[in-house]
Amino acid sequence: MIKAFYIIGRTIALWWREFILLTFFNLAWLALQVPIVTGPPATAAMYALARRVVDAEWIGPLDGWLALRQMFLPAWKWGAVNLVIGIVLVVNLLAYWEAPGLGWMILRLLWGTIALVWFAINLFYWPFWLVQSDRRMMTAVRNSLLLLVKRPAFGLTLAVISVCLVVVSLLTALPLVAVLMSWLGLIGVLAVDEELKRVNTTTLSQL
Repeated sequence: MIKAFYIIGRTIALWWREFILLTFFNLAWLALQVPIVTGPPATAAMYALARRVVDAEWIGPLDGWLALRQMFLPAWKWGAVNLVIGIVLVVNLLAYWEAPGLGWMILRLLWGTIALVWFAINLFYWPFWLVQSDRRMMTAVRNSLLLLVKRPAFGLTLAVISVCLVVVSLLTALPLVAVLMSWLGLIGVLAVDEELKRVNTTTLSQL
């Protein structure tokens, strides 16, 4: 869990280093949610840009446009999956939301947990997809699930903090929305980097 807060600290530091540029990209991401068709690619592009910020690469407005184009089809494949699963989750949560009794409360908790896990998978999906040689959707989903299974406190703490950021951004409107997606992108990329570093260190120690 301590590592999760370390990731948040690094996220804020990196965001502050690239404050102006990331704010520009974040506002562009927000505007691209309006046409809907550009929403998923814009989200994937923000993760790609966060990847380059973490790698200390120089980025400019043209890089955002190129990332949007490159991620368009992969993003919509993942977006279609999210749409289906999102509808199922929302329908089930709404169906059980006001039902009385312990059994219904357990079902609400179950679906709420599933929703949190799915949010966490989304948080780590693109960072894994960007670094893996096998860029199949299921490979990135599997890697995200493995992170959550092997390090539940680390992964779920970051997911809960990220959910809180989303909720606060919705309540405060523009102030936090202007930084939300850049923070989520950096959190996801840094978390995946931390996990890959841990896995590589463990592998080397066993040789």
